[in-house]
Amino acid sequence: MNFIGIDLAWGNRNPTGLAHLVSGDAGCRLVSSARRTTDAEIIEWVEACGGQDVWLGIDAPIIARNPPGTSRPADKMVSSRFGRYHAGAYPANRVRCERPIRLCRKLRRRGFSSNPLLPGRGGRRQLEIFPHLVQVAFFERPRIIKYKKGPVTVRQTGLADFQTAIGTHLTRQDPPLLPSPELSRLLGEDPRELRGSALKSLEDRLDAVLCAYMALYFWRWGETCCEVIGDHAEGYIIAVRS
Repeated sequence: MNFIGIDLAWGNRNPTGLAHLVSGDAGCRLVSSARRTTDAEIIEWVEACGGQDVWLGIDAPIIARNPPGTSRPADKMVSSRFGRYHAGAYPANRVRCERPIRLCRKLRRRGFSSNPLLPGRGGRRQLEIFPHLVQVAFFERPRIIKYKKGPVTVRQTGLADFQTAIGTHLTRQDPPLLPSPELSRLLGEDPRELRGSALKSLEDRLDAVLCAYMALYFWRWGETCCEVIGDHAEGYIIAVRS
């Protein structure tokens, strides 16, 4: 099975982080990571990574039918339950999330169902993932790691902590994230030497790894260890059961 994480930029002009995991009997391996900008480039990268058994974990509201000025029930539930970890969800609606909704529609036409509770573990699926909830579940911290905002030194320190957490905790999960050249390369980039777009590139690809891993974890354990917060009709976010 192939699992692809998409840290989707909500705007059309910003690059999107991508990561490709392949599962095996012993665990999963990171095969590649990248950034692409347009919908066509993202879909081309996805199609090049796998065949018909591909699950996508997308960090963006792929289903949001509610009008402007409102937020989805799933966003409110996530913020209420996980706000104490600083993992509240950004309010989503059909205008603010035009790009993710459009990409979801294009992926559906290529056979990627957006229904998280569709029977079976094969085929093509696209799932909404929130990397902050993956941190809460697996990183054993009272708060999420802060690396997205603030002075560059704060972001650099946060990304270094993020790399350490991935290398420490995801390698101990079931299924484990196994060593690979691409994982070594990604975790070996020194954020203290990066600025601007290079620093943002590392952030996007690391987030994509969490999205890909959570898609794999949901594929492996389903509702035994995971829950779907919200529903397919109004929008959902997949989380690990506490």
